[in-house]
Amino acid sequence: MYKHLISGLNGSLICALLINAPLTLATPLTVDIEKQQDLSITLYNQNLGLVRDVRSLPRVNQGQTLYIRDVSHQIMSQTLQVENAGKILEQNLNNNLISVPALLQAYTGKKIQLARFNSVSGSETVNDVWLLSANGQFALVEHQGKIETIPVNQPGWRFIFPAIPEGMQARPSLEIRSEGTSKASDAVLTYLTQGLSWQMDYALVLNSKGDRLNLDGLATLNNHTGVDFRNSKVLLMAGQVNQPPEQLLRRHKAAMVMADSVAESGTPEAFQDYQLYRLPQRANLLNGQTKQVSLISAEKVKANRSYHYQMQVYPSLDRQLYDQKPDIRISFTNTESQGLGFALPAGNARVFSPDSEGNRHFIGSARIRNTSKSQTVELPIGKAFDLTVKRQQSLFKKNYDSFQTGHELELINSSDLVKQISITANFHQDWKITASSHSYTRVNASQNRWMIDLPADSSTRLNFKTEIKKL
Repeated sequence: MYKHLISGLNGSLICALLINAPLTLATPLTVDIEKQQDLSITLYNQNLGLVRDVRSLPRVNQGQTLYIRDVSHQIMSQTLQVENAGKILEQNLNNNLISVPALLQAYTGKKIQLARFNSVSGSETVNDVWLLSANGQFALVEHQGKIETIPVNQPGWRFIFPAIPEGMQARPSLEIRSEGTSKASDAVLTYLTQGLSWQMDYALVLNSKGDRLNLDGLATLNNHTGVDFRNSKVLLMAGQVNQPPEQLLRRHKAAMVMADSVAESGTPEAFQDYQLYRLPQRANLLNGQTKQVSLISAEKVKANRSYHYQMQVYPSLDRQLYDQKPDIRISFTNTESQGLGFALPAGNARVFSPDSEGNRHFIGSARIRNTSKSQTVELPIGKAFDLTVKRQQSLFKKNYDSFQTGHELELINSSDLVKQISITANFHQDWKITASSHSYTRVNASQNRWMIDLPADSSTRLNFKTEIKKL
């Protein structure tokens, strides 16, 4: 019937039918890393990354399946957005990766081949068996009506599978179907993924006087996504992100668009409520790689080295004698006049200082929090060896509506330099100072502070009394 129908049509009509008929290709398109035209990744501090991957596509027919390979193994598929590939009808993440356990599970209840190598004779036998079940150590097979246990992943035994099961693959891929495109295009894939992160580490070199420091900030980049990111624009987002993934994706896709406008010197660009850094050059960030890059540098930053001791004042009797060392703090203010004046992302700071011969030694570490311009950074890096505070309660008395306490502190400076120590008393109920051997400052409703200068190789006594209201 069809033969007669076709023979009855003239050549022009056949051509017209072929031209106007919708073209459907059963063969899917595969787009791998060789088709990549551009790549940008934004790394966050909390095991999160944003990927913008541009791939060149040929003309895509309506309903044709498109496989995009070489995407992150930890992609958050619910955040995937595809542009310039036609209206998306369906998208799937194929993450059923080939492995021995996956193959054993797929072929459970089916016929496979079992090979056994005889190390004595040097020969190998191959038999058809039914795979009944398998776990991490043993598989159960049926051979000639008998049930046998076979060790998994042990020398001498091999499982031979007839083919790769449908849907199983060597690496993850995105499967996309769309309404098609009229011509070749550059598709843009944007998605969030776990396995990317970055952190900041600072090296501070404090001079011997303790009044100047050099600051170097290194960004450590980590990639555990299972895929390499090559020749990529790399952006670093500083700040605590705490938003639903969909909102985060919409908000920070703009970070990719504005990447070219971010200063390349390491100076951050304010973005929404965060700070955005861009590495000055494209970089490779390979799977399993930890990369360190210089991000921030400043010299001769005005600094201050100080000594601090804090004590708790409770309305209770305390007969204990305290013998303690005050904290050493290194502080500096984040301003242009001090040699800085730009946002500092949070990170661990390690402080070094030269000895009399100029050799640097590690003298302590602390954490820098996210610090904007004009804020002060305070780093408690250790305890002062040559300063000692001996403290004991000298008075405790109950009154009708209050408690009276007295305290004596012996401050000892064993060094050959004049040092100033800050003494802070912390209160937890309404209070007032009724007597003090040294001048003081009421800091706030719960703190009182004394600033005391200690001459070299000397000691000083601080005495004060308090009245604490009963609750």
